[in-house]
Amino acid sequence: MQDDIPELSRVVEVANLPPQGETMTVTADRHECGLVAKRLDLVAVHDLTGRLVLEPWRKGGWRVTGIVHADIEQLCVITAQEFRSTCSFDINRHFLHEKDRYDPVAEVVIDPMADDEPDVIAEGCIDVGELVVEGLSLSLDPYPRMPGAEFEAVQIEAAQDEDGAKPSPFAVLAKLQRPE
Repeated sequence: MQDDIPELSRVVEVANLPPQGETMTVTADRHECGLVAKRLDLVAVHDLTGRLVLEPWRKGGWRVTGIVHADIEQLCVITAQEFRSTCSFDINRHFLHEKDRYDPVAEVVIDPMADDEPDVIAEGCIDVGELVVEGLSLSLDPYPRMPGAEFEAVQIEAAQDEDGAKPSPFAVLAKLQRPE
């Protein structure tokens, strides 16, 4: 299944990570940038680079932190012209093995201000490339505007009476109720 392979896959086996953690750089090549642009409905991704730190977290878990920089090309929602912009965002995600995520007898506390639940370490691996693409997806402006693009509102002229004055809304409603 070719569709199951992420556009930017950098799989890290947690068993092979040193106990003190590891720093890594994830950089998309030209082909991967094209696939990411297609997935995120962008005109182009010119550069996508993340500097990530993987470090032990809790008992058997891992934390992935870092910063990602992207050079992208989008369509302006106002002018429909292509424009280039840069985007930088932080990554801060936690991972636990499935068996360590939940205690079936523990009380469930829902705190809307708490951090997200840890992700699962699937088959002993974390795909840090997919983390970079997910982060880019979440940091994109859903309505991108080219610098300097202004939305010009259209003015609609209100109806006027024979004498040039605007009729009151109640007068218009009165005309609807009784035929003349």
